[in-house]
Amino acid sequence: EPPLSLPALVQGGLIEYVAFPEALVGKYQCHTQADLTALRAAGCAHAFAPVERGVAAYARELAAQAAEYGIR
Repeated sequence: EPPLSLPALVQGGLIEYVAFPEALVGKYQCHTQADLTALRAAGCAHAFAPVERGVAAYARELAAQAAEYGIR
């Protein structure tokens, strides 16, 4: 099945969306983007995964480890 969108996950009761707290506005950097210029200049041609794919891979790895050790 294709992944569900954030609105679909919230509507289905699978997750609870918590808005960014007003008290943190201006005190927390909520968007970052690395400048890879120096890394590329040093010869690194590694293709980085988008956050969505990286988090999904990490979650699969955690689930696999849990299954291996009989953790639910």
